[in-house]
Amino acid sequence: MNKSSVVLILAAVYGLTAVALGALGQHTFNVEPGTHAAMLFQHAYIYQLIHALLLIWIATNMSEGFWIKAAAVAISVGVLLFCGGIYLLVFVGKTGFSWITPLGGSMIILGWLNLVIHGFRKLRKS
Repeated sequence: MNKSSVVLILAAVYGLTAVALGALGQHTFNVEPGTHAAMLFQHAYIYQLIHALLLIWIATNMSEGFWIKAAAVAISVGVLLFCGGIYLLVFVGKTGFSWITPLGGSMIILGWLNLVIHGFRKLRKS
């Protein structure tokens, strides 16, 4: 299995779980609309869904070099930590893992920075 297939599968899993969690959060879990928990949940859900789409695009361009592969890793790990940390907070409450959310956010930012570098390198080559 090549790396682009792994990223595509991960993107699909992120998309699938985002939609499933969105439905569960709306209909099953006790996330009261208008509360801080609901706002956090929606934030994580949207970030996860947007970055699932980004990872699909990245998977189709994986052959283009180091920086795009680095973006795939950083964004994949970042989404897991950032969104996972928020989901833990919303559904479990305060845990000893509150540090993973900002770490995940930093990883997502790093992933976007890697894409910026990738874009500039492509621009220089053209």
